[in-house]
Amino acid sequence: MKKTWMSVRFTCLAVFMLFAQFITPPNLQAAPPPKPPSTGTPKGNSSPGTTRPEVTCKQTSKPLTALNANNGNDYTVSENPSFWFYVPYTQDDVKRVEFLLLDGQETTTIYRTEIKLAAKPGLIKVSLPANSQNSLKPNQNYRWYLMLSCRASRSDEPDVVVDGWIQRKIFDSNPQVNKSQKFIFYTKNNIWYDAINDLAQQRFQNPNNTDIQNAWKNLLKLLGKDWVAQEQFVDAAIMPIRE
Repeated sequence: MKKTWMSVRFTCLAVFMLFAQFITPPNLQAAPPPKPPSTGTPKGNSSPGTTRPEVTCKQTSKPLTALNANNGNDYTVSENPSFWFYVPYTQDDVKRVEFLLLDGQETTTIYRTEIKLAAKPGLIKVSLPANSQNSLKPNQNYRWYLMLSCRASRSDEPDVVVDGWIQRKIFDSNPQVNKSQKFIFYTKNNIWYDAINDLAQQRFQNPNNTDIQNAWKNLLKLLGKDWVAQEQFVDAAIMPIRE
């Protein structure tokens, strides 16, 4: 009798545990963000992920795009690097454009500024000011955002956002002999931010140089953004933040 009672008890317990798997409420707490890799940089969104541009922003044939590799190896050797973007909007299309750079935990603001777009779409550059407060420390990840609020928007949230990561690397050898050797060093070591910045500046300073123009096209093709190659640089103005 005792064995029969124990058998019934274990059977009921097993049934209860199996049933509990289906009635236990799910964990309502948000999952923690994934940890960044021990080496390299996390991936971001070089083109808009989730926004409301179809409602509030002018329709464009090309999206807002960050010129970076976004492959987990987005490096710079500069303390105060530059960031390049293709912006398909003009100053008449948006009411606010903001660039934000945070530390890797996204708890400390390293740099924040507003940008006044030009009268036509094109490529813009945002450079970190050359001071220690805005300088990148070696071997640390930083996250940046470029956020646009379009003219018709009534929300406090941005309508179009791109984001990415950057890490400053220190190398034992950093060639300073000539521009071509430096560019090869950059691309070989995934120093994409500096490769893009150096070649972009050469391209716009030498618009009739076929070699530089072809190198610019090949770099963007390597990054999967060759459709940006024909876009022109436009002079966007860096503005103080309006609180």
